[in-house]
Amino acid sequence: MRILLSFHNAYTDSTSGAARATRTLIEWLHKAGHDCAVLSTARFETTPPDDLDAHLAALDLSLTRQPPPEGFGKYVKGRGGKGQGRETLSFTLNGVPVTMLMTQHNRIAKPNRLEYEQYFYHFDMICAAMRPDLIVTYGGHSVVHEVMKRARSQGITTLFWLHNYGLERKRHFQNADYVLAPSRHLSDHYRNAVGIESTELPPPLSYGEILAPPENRSFVTFVNPAPHKGVALFARLADMLGSQRPDIPILVVQSAADTTILNSVPGIDFSKYPQIMTSPRVPRPADYFALTRILLVPSVFDEPFGMVAAEALINGIPALVSDRGGLPDTVAEAGTVLPLPEWLQQDTNRVVDIEDAQPWFDAACRLWDEPETYTAAVTKAQDVAERLYDEQTLRQRYLDYVEGLCPELFLPSMDDDFEPDDLG
Repeated sequence: MRILLSFHNAYTDSTSGAARATRTLIEWLHKAGHDCAVLSTARFETTPPDDLDAHLAALDLSLTRQPPPEGFGKYVKGRGGKGQGRETLSFTLNGVPVTMLMTQHNRIAKPNRLEYEQYFYHFDMICAAMRPDLIVTYGGHSVVHEVMKRARSQGITTLFWLHNYGLERKRHFQNADYVLAPSRHLSDHYRNAVGIESTELPPPLSYGEILAPPENRSFVTFVNPAPHKGVALFARLADMLGSQRPDIPILVVQSAADTTILNSVPGIDFSKYPQIMTSPRVPRPADYFALTRILLVPSVFDEPFGMVAAEALINGIPALVSDRGGLPDTVAEAGTVLPLPEWLQQDTNRVVDIEDAQPWFDAACRLWDEPETYTAAVTKAQDVAERLYDEQTLRQRYLDYVEGLCPELFLPSMDDDFEPDDLG
């Protein structure tokens, strides 16, 4: 089966859960014997690396730099445009060939027609050479919709992968043959919003990026101190732990988008608590899970799927999560689901009261102070992770699903082990 991942994001983005999940799926399909290729841009989900060359060099890739193809200037001129186009990088990552168009912008809000046209040019060239059976894509960018439209016009099956909200119009799905969602919560959301049916599968999770040794786990960890991730709750909780439980160290893994949010929380001075430490963004979740004893996920917005919570369970790390969105389903019976005040929303510029943070404080202290309680929580996390997120089981579910999108490719040939009795 020939599969092309074509999307408007950087294939090497390690800060985006959607990009990591998509990369894992493509690598699974490649290892299963499918012919896979990728066409991506240099757009990162949040903030691009300071030095893209250094980012790629850290992956130890053999890069081939190519100027815009000779035919592109004539191609774009014939479509009413002008310009020489962008450089592309070609490389192979874990066996999968990648073409990365070096786009100059990083936000959907800054369209660039020349880049769009060059992307479509490369898409058409790859399709002509590869003749893919399946196009996989995701996102709300206009490039994504054009990719699916062009694919269907060539008789190529299209798979549109939902990862988040913001696509509550039927036009986003008009060229999608199949739709995939990471959770029942997100699938229900789009069914209710636009009448779209989707298949629910937890995101592919690569244990190589997630699993961490347990010997040095000594922190209560909060990842991505942003308003929608619950920094207003965390700030109050950290202040309570800092003043009442200085023996409990706290680790804050900074957001790739903004490293100043935590220090700008009104009314909270984190500098007086030496046991509260911060970490810059890291390439792999395993890098901070190696230090994590308890994970905090006080998300304010409705998480489509709590990937960081699922990754914690895989590591046998108890997670305290909010009752918003798909988080309760993500942790199932393994996590501790705690309430947030109803008034607390993404745009609320107010730290929660002590009373609202008290259940979180009590739950964290109970896990910290009671060895039997902590051990039971670890066991439950491991059991749920094995049932819901076992890597080999998920891998096979995805292979079965993707191969089922083009069943005609897997019909037995009349020449394969044919016996007269096969006809009954």
